[in-house]
Amino acid sequence: MQTTSIIFAVLVLKLYQIDGNVLPTETTIAGSQSKQLSGRKGLTFIKWDHLVPYGIDLVGCRDWYNPNGFNCDPYRGDTDCNEQRTVLCAKIDNSPRPPYLVLGNGAAMPAAFYVGWTLGHISTTLPVAGSSFRNRAAVDAYCAQYFGNTGWRVATFHNGKVIRNINGTTYAGESWTTNASRMEIGGWSYYAFGNVRNDVRSWVHITDQPANCWSN
Repeated sequence: MQTTSIIFAVLVLKLYQIDGNVLPTETTIAGSQSKQLSGRKGLTFIKWDHLVPYGIDLVGCRDWYNPNGFNCDPYRGDTDCNEQRTVLCAKIDNSPRPPYLVLGNGAAMPAAFYVGWTLGHISTTLPVAGSSFRNRAAVDAYCAQYFGNTGWRVATFHNGKVIRNINGTTYAGESWTTNASRMEIGGWSYYAFGNVRNDVRSWVHITDQPANCWSN
């Protein structure tokens, strides 16, 4: 009789854990990995500037104000997927580009390529292991759930959009919107509305390289 009571108590506890959402960590994130990915690395970005007049952040591969800055690796990933990092989430709502300046001479591409406009807002979650997510859809769902809006999704390496010769008021505001057909894809860094933390790197997604902690 005592043994039966113990078994019954255990079953009740299990049911309470399920109904009360007291579940193991790996089941709290939609589409989570069933086990950690040993040795795999994912892509991360960091905030390296904020323009107060426009309320926009510049996020990207590296903080160029830091002479010892950490470079991202969009080809193989740069951060162990089992480490805890924030997720950089984006809400694309076709906001017109503010009249920020494009400085410098660029590199392999014109300078504007590296400071494109993301057409919306960014924000970050609390730190989470990249290995928690099974695929991109799971990361998108996590961003949407975290911010309570299905318009949020994981930010990507190529979120920045550019129009050739953008600078200051050239292709800003209404002229940006009316020339949407001329937009091209940028990369490596971009501006967006927001003011995210700059003390930690954040998981981002890249579509055309094997540098994610999750599948495409």
